[in-house]
Amino acid sequence: MVPLTPPTLQEVRRSLLAEVDQARELNCHVEAFRAWALDRTDALRSAVQKAVSFTGQARHPEHVAALGFGAIAGLLEEQQKKILREELEHLRGRAFFVAGRPRRFEVDGIALLGVAFGAKSEQSSNDEKWCQDILARSLSELASDPWHQGLARLALVVLGDDNLSVRPAELAVVAAAKGLGLSSQAVDEEAWLATVQSCPLENVSGLDAVRLAAFDILSARLGQVRLASPTREDLVALLRNVARAFKRWPYEEKPRTPRSAVARWDVENEYHVQSLLWAILAPVFSDVDDEENLPSIGHAHPRADLAVLSLRTLVEVKYIRQPGQVGFKAVIDEIASDTGLYLSRSKEFDTIVAVVWDDCAQTEQHHELQTGIEQLKGVSAAIILSRPSHMKRNGQA
Repeated sequence: MVPLTPPTLQEVRRSLLAEVDQARELNCHVEAFRAWALDRTDALRSAVQKAVSFTGQARHPEHVAALGFGAIAGLLEEQQKKILREELEHLRGRAFFVAGRPRRFEVDGIALLGVAFGAKSEQSSNDEKWCQDILARSLSELASDPWHQGLARLALVVLGDDNLSVRPAELAVVAAAKGLGLSSQAVDEEAWLATVQSCPLENVSGLDAVRLAAFDILSARLGQVRLASPTREDLVALLRNVARAFKRWPYEEKPRTPRSAVARWDVENEYHVQSLLWAILAPVFSDVDDEENLPSIGHAHPRADLAVLSLRTLVEVKYIRQPGQVGFKAVIDEIASDTGLYLSRSKEFDTIVAVVWDDCAQTEQHHELQTGIEQLKGVSAAIILSRPSHMKRNGQA
């Protein structure tokens, strides 16, 4: 029997992303939690708006939880903060753990965590004490449900209990990355195995997003480039971390020193992106080449942006100027054309890594764009770079 080839990291991530994207008709507090875990700002704003727009007689704890996730992310407007304060006061006046009444909020770990975030954001000792009392009772009722109990334990950590550990491991990794609780090498390894081995989810609401977030956190941390013999996965890991470079990217409003001029390293076109990637890849991959000439096809003389011959990989750069689906479709069509043109005759290269610069910073659409590109035959990975918020266009505030 031929042994099965283990999936690549890109295939693992693609599978995790598919699980997240196939979820439909979620409650607003679950949407908010998933968006919080994955740092999807626009999705979190949408969930908050659903909670605010509720038109029933009274908002449910789940609506308050969605507002809590928005509050801890710093996304609430003044009117939404006022609604959160009023709803927390209303919750404190309600009776929970009533004998004979089915448990709902009391055993919903996501709702408990969101409300704890809301109480913490208000810095109200009354709200926090009430929430801690609810959570203490919830923990005992959730003894047989490790996922929701883990969320309740994280809620207590949010409210200042530093003696509790967070479980499951995937949740602990995501929480620690957001400054909540601590992780460890053992926890990281446990979380990594749970994500890459596709442990069953068993319809656990929200865990899909946590696993994807944990995978991205750990792959960035553990997938360090092996300088002696870098692989294709090292190449992709390095490119996925390019966005971090913009933390110190010069784009000044005024000179940093009295004798210097204003420095603005703008990214205006594909060639600028290629130069950025060259500066990052050339020190690591000694055989990286730019403007690689490929075998001619009829009157076409294809030329790839960047190439790493030792990895049989082409790096193709695209630049989105036009917002919306028109710009996304154009990029996918261009890359689809490139794969057919570049890989059909070349014997030296067998895959393309696509790097797309989104000058419109449409981050809420990036996961869908990445998924679409990675479904193209011949594309092993897609990296979407967003124009950083501090690199403002002329005329922007």
